[in-house]
Amino acid sequence: MISYLCGTVQAVTNKYAIVDVNGVGYRVTMPGKSLNSIAKIGSQVKLFTHYNLNPRDGSVELYGFQTPEELNFFELLTSVSGIGPKSAQAIISSADLQSLQIGIIRGDDEYLRKISGMGPKMAQRLILELKTKIMATGAMAGTELGPESEAMDALIALGYSQYQARDAVRQVSDKNKTAEEKIKEALKILGGKK
Repeated sequence: MISYLCGTVQAVTNKYAIVDVNGVGYRVTMPGKSLNSIAKIGSQVKLFTHYNLNPRDGSVELYGFQTPEELNFFELLTSVSGIGPKSAQAIISSADLQSLQIGIIRGDDEYLRKISGMGPKMAQRLILELKTKIMATGAMAGTELGPESEAMDALIALGYSQYQARDAVRQVSDKNKTAEEKIKEALKILGGKK
């Protein structure tokens, strides 16, 4: 129905943003990491959206994502039995998209269980129902869990949140090839923020 919105951010809460598109304000429910990146009132945004009508109570929600890849993965997640739009958005918000897809392809339920709110049954269901669908899209061809993911896992084990770990690892320059070097650089970055 509504594929994307381009407009001006009018308000941001911890669950949604209001985007003004030519005088009409759309309330767009978004993952926390996306809300943090568009938090500046008055900034211009383009959001890829998923329109959802809840048949039980007739409520309508518009879910927004910064990339088409996030939207496509959200729609894959909601195709899994037992995962609704809110659960799918929580999963996307609490894990790096590429690492999540690789974890599903590899059948790494231990990695998936580290995601907030994901139990062993849900992790197995994701692997069972999505592994072939993700591989069929070809989006992950040639990708491996590399030093970035190892560094993120190490930082999380040290007590940093997934958001902190992901942001710090992304700030590390690409010249640092090994996971150990990435961890050291990320810890310097995280230490400077305190």
